[in-house]
Amino acid sequence: MARQAGWLWGLVPLSLVWAAANALNTEPVRRDIEARALAASAVAGSAAGARGVSVRVSGRDVYLDGEAVTADGASKALAQLQSEFGVRRVLGGLTQVIAQKPYSWSATRQGNLVTLSGFVPDEATAMATLAAARALGPGFKVDDQQKVAFGAPVGFAELAAQLMRDLGQLSTGKVALDDTRYCVEGTAATPQSFQSLREGAASASPKGFTRVDCMLSPATVSPYRWSAEKTASGAVTVTGYYPSDAARREIGALLGRTFSSAGAVTDRMLQAAGEPPAFASRVARAVADLARLRSGKVELDGAAYRISGQGPDGYEACEALKLNIAQGDGPDSVALASVTCPPPPPPAPKSEPAPVPSVDVPPTGPATPSVPAPASQPSAPASQPSAPVNPIPAAPGPAATAEPRPAPPIAPRPLQWRAEKSESGIVLSGAAPDAAAKAAALEAARAALSGGEVIDRTVIEAGQRGGPDYGEATRFALGLLGRMAQGSVSLAGSALSLTGAAADKAGWQVLDDALKGKALPAGLSLSGRPALTLRSYGFSASIDRSGGYLSGYLPDAAAKDAIAALIEASPLRGRISDETEILPAAPTGFGVAARGAVQDLLRLDLGSASVVDREVNVRGLTCRALIRDEVQTNLASGLPDSFSGKAEIGMRQTGCVIDPPSNCQNELDALTQRYYVMFGQGTAVVTLDPVTERAMTEAAAILKQCPASRVTIEGHANLDGERSGFNNLDLSSRRALRVREELIRRGIGPAQLEVKGYGTDRPLVAHGDPEARVKNRRVQFTVAK
Repeated sequence: MARQAGWLWGLVPLSLVWAAANALNTEPVRRDIEARALAASAVAGSAAGARGVSVRVSGRDVYLDGEAVTADGASKALAQLQSEFGVRRVLGGLTQVIAQKPYSWSATRQGNLVTLSGFVPDEATAMATLAAARALGPGFKVDDQQKVAFGAPVGFAELAAQLMRDLGQLSTGKVALDDTRYCVEGTAATPQSFQSLREGAASASPKGFTRVDCMLSPATVSPYRWSAEKTASGAVTVTGYYPSDAARREIGALLGRTFSSAGAVTDRMLQAAGEPPAFASRVARAVADLARLRSGKVELDGAAYRISGQGPDGYEACEALKLNIAQGDGPDSVALASVTCPPPPPPAPKSEPAPVPSVDVPPTGPATPSVPAPASQPSAPASQPSAPVNPIPAAPGPAATAEPRPAPPIAPRPLQWRAEKSESGIVLSGAAPDAAAKAAALEAARAALSGGEVIDRTVIEAGQRGGPDYGEATRFALGLLGRMAQGSVSLAGSALSLTGAAADKAGWQVLDDALKGKALPAGLSLSGRPALTLRSYGFSASIDRSGGYLSGYLPDAAAKDAIAALIEASPLRGRISDETEILPAAPTGFGVAARGAVQDLLRLDLGSASVVDREVNVRGLTCRALIRDEVQTNLASGLPDSFSGKAEIGMRQTGCVIDPPSNCQNELDALTQRYYVMFGQGTAVVTLDPVTERAMTEAAAILKQCPASRVTIEGHANLDGERSGFNNLDLSSRRALRVREELIRRGIGPAQLEVKGYGTDRPLVAHGDPEARVKNRRVQFTVAK
């Protein structure tokens, strides 16, 4: 027993030695197992956006967590880990990562707020885009809504960095990436930024990515400057701004025609919005003036016009150019002209007056008895017919000499004179009283030129003419003609007639004052009320989801109020700046065309519209194919008489929000295209045939997906009913109400549904098209965003 007790006491130090050894070796063993576990799990693979593999060791148990790229990789990692020496159990596991589809990311700039949203592959990319957003400016606020997700396309980080640089060149707008498609949309900060962004759009896209054409607008600048400078060798350099690619082509063609025989033309213009009215005609006038200089420069600075340089070789031609500038831009424009002219020619030497032959005059007193011979009597002037002389019986006494009667005065003839202006110049016709008056009218015509030459076909007709002073009347008439781009003025006695198009607003105002009798010289009166218009009478509008602006001219307050009412009823209420001016010089129907263009524009997500003379253009993007088709149809067939239209409406590839309202809108549009909710001719009765029943049931099911969204049920009609006396506007409203009743019967809340009838205003296809009776007699839906 004593020996057994001694043995037991020997176990105590042995246990202490074992415990100490175990305590010293636990941490190295744990680290060894953890390292081998991580190495074994590496066969699962890794990817940007996937949750990394983590390992926790407790004793000989391994807790595993994270995401593997493939299911096969996860199973291999687990098997490898379980076979490792020292591992007793593997708890947890790896899950297969699922790629995010669609993989969308965007950065939006509005004012001083930048919003980052969507998915990024890793935290490093998220921090890089966040830093780029903060670097846009010290006053910027950044709302970072980015999330890390797996599935980013290769090269995502590099493209996102490029798009953030593009965002820095926008004053407002968005850069977006949707899987492998990307775009830049908005308004450029400067003309230089717009050029840089366009050059980037024209260059090759990064490998694996495709750039989508989105709406990119140039910056608006003020003052709007343009200039052209000509050297003594004939080389011309053009700088400043141009409003559109079409305008740039027109300016280039004009310069090519005008300076075809001179040196090269260097184009350094940049595109910018904000051009003043009649910009094209003012450029044409500047180019024509520059062509008459030997060297010099013409400048448009907002509404101001400046010209400087060496004038034409001839003194008279040079002075005529200076006078043309003065009359073309008003009395203050002389201060803006600095044209050096040759010295005037020396005056012609005065000729000595011809000697007057002496004539013997018989002395006064009693008559001599001698009688002169008939041959010695004076003859009648050669320029006038001899007056008939009746014989007078001689009185008794000395003989008397017969005196001829004076010629009767020439009856006054009314003044007839005309001047007609076109692109090739001015043609004068009619009569002038003398050579001096003819020359003065010719000089005034040269001053009224905008290009080309003066052709003088007037003839001299002596004699007193009725009406006002010839020189004063013709100068006044030609001064009015100088304000016209094209047209004619004529004088018939004291009656003045005008017709044509003014070159700009100031010119039209002068003409309008004359028409109202405010500036007529004494003795002149207007013959009727001429129809004078403005060349390039234009109106433009631009919108996006943040707002927009209107500029240009409208013919009257009614047109302006009609457009304001459209804006007031739209989601952009209070966010559109109206800078239009009322100028009653528009073609007939212009106000109706402008209202229609704005109505179409407000239905797009973003875009621009213009009405110039009788041509309407609408460009933009939409997420709805139905809206695209309706706008294109309206521009093709729904304009006033003599107007033509063109629509360039694209489908947005990015920027269409994926949320319940948008999903409902897309599904409802698809439903409309599959099943047209048909009605009988001239009736609002919905016959619940199998097709219509299915359409109503599907519409109700779609609307239940977005119960919080207001939905407008739109009724439309074909034109046929109007020919039979139907009120299509009321009919389309009643059709929309009928569909609303059917949807309420299927469980849709009445408060969610509104109705609106459009009659024949929004055809899906042109009236008269074979499909019009089917597609235009329809009901469709618009979900409020």
